[in-house]
Amino acid sequence: MTNAISIRRTAFLWLAGLMTAIGICAAATSYLLVRNEASAFLDNQLRQIALYVGDAPSSPAGAADSAAPHDPEDDFVIQVWDASGRPVRQSHPAIDLLRQPATGFADVSVGGSDWRVYTLVAPDRTVQVSQDTSVRRELAANAALQAALPIMVLIPLSLLTLGWIIDRIMTRLDRLAVAVASRHAAADDPLPTDDVPAEIIPFVNSINLLLARLRATLERQRRFVSDAAHELRTPLSALQIQIDNLRHDDRDDRFSERLAELEAGIGRAGSLVGKLLRLARYDAHEAAPAPQPIDLVQLALDTVARLTPLAESRGIDLGITRQDSAMVTGSSADLEIILGNLAENAVRYTPRGGTVDVAVIAEGPKARIEIRDTGPGIAEDDMPRVFERFFRAGAQDSEGSGLGLAIAKAAAERQGAGLTLTMRKDGPGLIACLTVQQSA
Repeated sequence: MTNAISIRRTAFLWLAGLMTAIGICAAATSYLLVRNEASAFLDNQLRQIALYVGDAPSSPAGAADSAAPHDPEDDFVIQVWDASGRPVRQSHPAIDLLRQPATGFADVSVGGSDWRVYTLVAPDRTVQVSQDTSVRRELAANAALQAALPIMVLIPLSLLTLGWIIDRIMTRLDRLAVAVASRHAAADDPLPTDDVPAEIIPFVNSINLLLARLRATLERQRRFVSDAAHELRTPLSALQIQIDNLRHDDRDDRFSERLAELEAGIGRAGSLVGKLLRLARYDAHEAAPAPQPIDLVQLALDTVARLTPLAESRGIDLGITRQDSAMVTGSSADLEIILGNLAENAVRYTPRGGTVDVAVIAEGPKARIEIRDTGPGIAEDDMPRVFERFFRAGAQDSEGSGLGLAIAKAAAERQGAGLTLTMRKDGPGLIACLTVQQSA
């Protein structure tokens, strides 16, 4: 909390600094430009006052000051008449501006040009000073341009600076987003609040509180499943012992059929309990056993040998069609669970007279085990849910608990292996594919 930096305060300081810098630069630049323009204008005023002061006879405006650079359009037109109306002085004889009858300002048009005229009528003379209105428009345009020029230059620079400021402020939020996105589902530590903006800290604390509640809920669920499975194993084992005792005492086979059905039910319940225990261990993210070298061909052979009696009892042709040499490093228990569940599902769901082919294929740095069956496959709508717990793609009264593929998926994730199910292209059936990285 002590290191938290407020986004609001940071943005205010940066933006205040940026606006201050823009204001200072704009004011300084405008001042320099307008000062130069005003200096040139006032210099021209001084020059013209020096030219036209007094009652000297008329002369061309530029004859006496040819060394002073100026724009002739900026010159005033000076006209003086005596009391009788006779011209006494005229600075620009070529420009014939009529004498105005009364003192004051007037707008006059002569020869296609507009003039602003001031006339001073005195008893002994009339003085008339005129200026082309284009000079005024030029002065106004130059002043506006010089005032706007710094702003036009500084706006793009300020936008770039503002973008950099926003990126700098949002970087901390980006780091927080990356930390949340890269967080492992099994992580127990709360999200760090170091270098987190002050406004976001309550939100992060709320997330941490929610994560703590979620972890507690998941832990209770895992503990319940594990405890329930452990508690069920003991009575199931006791029931199995009692069934064995009854079968031993049933000398005339009066209860053999019912005992067989009861034993099969207890066997299924025991299998379900074992699967629940296994899932509970995977959910608890227990560390995988120490990795060891595994021969995928031997693993496939052992799996086929173990399931051969089941396949023969169902009239299924189970065998290995390809045996590429492939060695991997990992947990043999996890890989046995994955391959056993996939192969057992293929055998159980393939109708009598069908085939289940197992192939070990090595391609580059990776190897895969494919199990192809000729069963009914899985509907396209059910494909996204095949790895869900207790989900069975077949009829609801079909064999199995719906946990085999969920266990296989969890084991594959712990081993960093890929597990996919796809429909066959060459006919009915399913292809289960386990992809693993080969040993170097």
